This record gives sequence, C-alpha cells and structure tokens, in this order.
Amino acid sequence: MWFHTVLRQSLFFHLYASSHALVQILPSSSSYGPDGPWQTVNVSLGDPPQFVQLLPAGTWGSLILSHQVCKTNTAKLCGSGGVYDPNDSDTVDTTSLQIELANLGSLDGGQSQANVSVRQIMEGLRIPRISYEPLVIRNFSIKLIEQVTMTLPDGSAGYPPQLGSLALGAPDVNHTFPVGDGKTIINASLIPSALHQSKVISTNSFGLHIGSVAMGIPLSLWLGGYDSSRVLGSVSSQPYDQDTFLIDLLDIGIGVDNGASPFPFPEKQGILRQGNASIIDSIQVTLDPLAPYLHLPQTTCDAIASYLPVSYQSKYKLYFWDTRDPRYDSLVKSPSYLSFTFRALSLPQAKLTIKLPFQLLNLTLEAPITDTPTQYFPCRSPLAGGNHAGGYALGRTFLQAAFLAANWDGLDGEWMLAQAPGPNTAKSPQQEQFSNTFKSSTGTWSDSWKGHWTPIRQTTSTVNSTSGTDDAGLPSKAGFSVGAKVGISIGIAAVAVLVAGIGLFFYRSRSQAHVASKPAAGAKSTKDEDLKQAYIPPFVEAADPEPVELPDGEPLQELPAKELPALPR
Repeated sequence: MWFHTVLRQSLFFHLYASSHALVQILPSSSSYGPDGPWQTVNVSLGDPPQFVQLLPAGTWGSLILSHQVCKTNTAKLCGSGGVYDPNDSDTVDTTSLQIELANLGSLDGGQSQANVSVRQIMEGLRIPRISYEPLVIRNFSIKLIEQVTMTLPDGSAGYPPQLGSLALGAPDVNHTFPVGDGKTIINASLIPSALHQSKVISTNSFGLHIGSVAMGIPLSLWLGGYDSSRVLGSVSSQPYDQDTFLIDLLDIGIGVDNGASPFPFPEKQGILRQGNASIIDSIQVTLDPLAPYLHLPQTTCDAIASYLPVSYQSKYKLYFWDTRDPRYDSLVKSPSYLSFTFRALSLPQAKLTIKLPFQLLNLTLEAPITDTPTQYFPCRSPLAGGNHAGGYALGRTFLQAAFLAANWDGLDGEWMLAQAPGPNTAKSPQQEQFSNTFKSSTGTWSDSWKGHWTPIRQTTSTVNSTSGTDDAGLPSKAGFSVGAKVGISIGIAAVAVLVAGIGLFFYRSRSQAHVASKPAAGAKSTKDEDLKQAYIPPFVEAADPEPVELPDGEPLQELPAKELPALPR
C-alpha cells in the first residue's frame, strides 16, 4: 500500500515540477472554540486516509490528537476536529523514532496543561486540492498527543482539547532526530520544504491570514507564496530568531477610522507603557498562531480595559464584556480599533502600524470553559515558558487582522508582517510567489471594512465624548466628560451674560422714558387710567387693551413723533 502512495506522489510531483504552482491548504467549512471561534484547515493522515481539521500554527512537528486522548476523557467535545488512530493506518512509522517527548511546549499557547503524554512518529500526509489529485508527503513529522488535560489558570475545570495544529515549516529542510548511538539520524518531513524539494513550489515558504469567523473573513494559507489581496500597505521583513517570529512592539493606541469616537478622546497613544515605568522603549513580542490571545504586560491589558465596558475575571485571567452596558454595542460595531506600532527597520519610516478593530476583539468563550457563551476581551498576562520572549505573544486574536509570512532559508531566511484586510476581500485569490519585492493590494483598509461597521454620528454630545472621564483621565461608568463639563459651563455663562444684557437694555429704556416724561410748561397730565395701558414695566405681562373705535368718517392717521404723549414720572 505504501509503495502505491509513494508512486502516485512521485508522478504527481513530476507533473508540477515545471510550473512551480502555489499550493493552497484549503480551509474547512467548520469552526471551533472554545475561545474563538477559530477557522481550521483540512488534511488527512495515513492510508486509508483519516481526516482531521487543524489550526494552521506552530513550527517543526505538527500536533495531532490521538484517539487515546478521548478514551481517557469522555467529554463530548473531545477531539471534535478529528482524531487519528495509528492502528488504522498502513503507512505509519512508529518504530524508527522511539522518542517520548517530555516537553510538549504548548498545545494552544493559552491554557495550562497536565497529564501530558506525547510520542514522535512519522506518517503520510495528504493535502486535498480542488480539481486535482491530493498532494502526498511521506514521513511527515508528527507529535502524537496520547494524553493531555487542559486546565484554567486557577487550576480548575480540567477539560480535553478539541483540535491539533498543522505546523508551517521550520528553518531546516527536515526535522532531524539522532537515534541509537547518536551517529545515526532519521529525517522527518516538513510540509513546505518537502514540496519545495520536490519542485512543486519554488520557495520553502508560507503566507497566512487567520481571518474571522464572526466577520466572514475566510482563512488564507498558501505554500510557496501568498495571496496578495490579503496584504495592505507596507510590508515589514525581518530575520527570524531560530524558529520564532520576534519583533519590537513600540506602542499600543486607540483610534477611530471615521465618525465620532466612542471614547472620551478621538485617539490615544502611549497605552503600552501606561502604568508601567519599567517599559522604556519597547517590548519584544512573538507572533504565534498557536496562542489564542494578546499576551501582554498585565499593566497594558489593564490600561486598555480601563477604557472599555469590561470586568476582569481572575478565574480565567480574561476580561468579560458587559453586554448590558449601553456603550458595548456601539463600541464593538464602531470603526474603532487598537493600533499596534512595531519597529520595522526594513521600511523607510522604520515603523509599521497594524490596526485591530474592536469587532475582532469581541470573542466568545463557550463550553467546556464556560457553561453559556460569554463575550470576552482577549488580553491576558504573559505566557509561562515556551519560546516567547518574556512571555509576550500576539496570537490568533491579532492575526485576524494581520498577514504573516515566512521564507524559510536556513539562517538567512526572513519573515514578513503586514496589515490584512477586513470582510471586503477579493473574491478570487491573487497568487504571488516570493521574490525580492512584496506585492500588496491596491485597496485601503477603510474600504475593506466599509459596510461592516456602524460609525457613530457626530453630534453636539459626541464632539467631545460619549462617555465620561474621572480626574485621572480614565473613563467613568457614567456622567459627562471633562470637555462636556467645560462646554456646559461656557454655555451657562453665555446665557447669564445674555440675560444681564437684556435687563440692562430695559433698565436704560426705562430711565430714558422717565426723563422724557417731564411735562412742558402748561401741558396737561395724562390720566391714571391711560397709564395702565400706555406704560408696560419690564418683565411684566401687559393686560389686553380695550378696543377703541374711531368716529365715523375720521381717517386713520399716524401721529408725528413729537406729538406722542409724554409719560409722567
């Protein structure tokens, strides 16, 4: 059986050797939690094929859930993306590598793990393709997870994993293992390098955009190149650190693309260092699709959360959105975003800013983590251990809005970072191979989100703010902003001046009337009854005068000003 698989693989590689086509890893039609939902890719393992849905993440060996995981844990969602049984495959190699792995690293980069049992094996991998025979890679490197329990940060609620992950390659061509006396080595295959060596793709590389289930942004994963419609604006390129995508994060800000701001400011910078004087210039972060959250300094998470209608839940080390707060709905639907500014020495401006809309920061916790679906803000304190610098990592949450690529070339390779578009992505992929220049879409980030957010109307009440601030400049739960309070004070003062002016006008008018009321010598005084109708004191409503008829035939004439009767004092 394995002979036929290898033969078909060789023939298929030969057919494509001259074309150097890009290879797309097809997204599945299903999404999974329990902290997303997240999109996955479809592959199969062994012969006969066993289909599994995996997160596109990690380097070196792919993390695959064994059927044994769900034998020891009977929870309903265990292995819901598919599990693999080596006993049902004719092509598995479980004997060449007698390696038990003591350190799994992290299955999802977010939760704690216990009772871990992992075995290194090699197996055939099939990559399904539209209108073509599947691509087959033999001796594919697999870390087979036979036992693992996920736990919440407080050590409670042990639950099984739902998904494994498909590794995206590594700097080396093979995953090499010494065996026996150490003089013998065995090479296991990695996906992009195996396809590159077989001349199916022109470079040992990948291009990834995680996308979003909630916003209908499809996952995009290409080997040997990338989809340029998933790249907006400038592209930063930098060397990887062994197998890790490290970059300096200079700052985090809040902004609004258009319309009024749902915050007490139109934009704000300096949030990365807010409340943390130990951060002088920047922090190093790892871009890691295995990690689900934004793993940042706790002070930074708290600073961002202080502007949001959220509450911190220590059991989960996460922030829950207050969906009953009137600010929640308008904020998560508005064109507001978090901005992440990175050091990018490959660009003329030496900086690159990625915008992450709050619509993508409204994720869902569900069973088995929570009993009912719960909206949460995915910022958490640093990861413990692993390859992350200081534990700081930007995971799948960030990669919903960012494009990540790598061109593996030993120690001389590079990885790339760019802004990814919103829901208005191109219907057809724009395939590009890696070269010295990186192509990006001609569209704009704003246009890619147009029609999918609801700008807040600019009104008098939103010129300064739609929510209040306390004395420290942080938003309060209710009340007017400082700007609004100043505006109200100015308005009250203006009304007071106007009222005073009107009073002064009437006062002067009355004084002049008194002066003019002194009768000339020999003049007759006016009766008191006439005064009641002729004179109206300021701010006193006049009584309706009784109608007076003119004598028949008497024409109506206007008296000259000098003949107006003078008012007595």
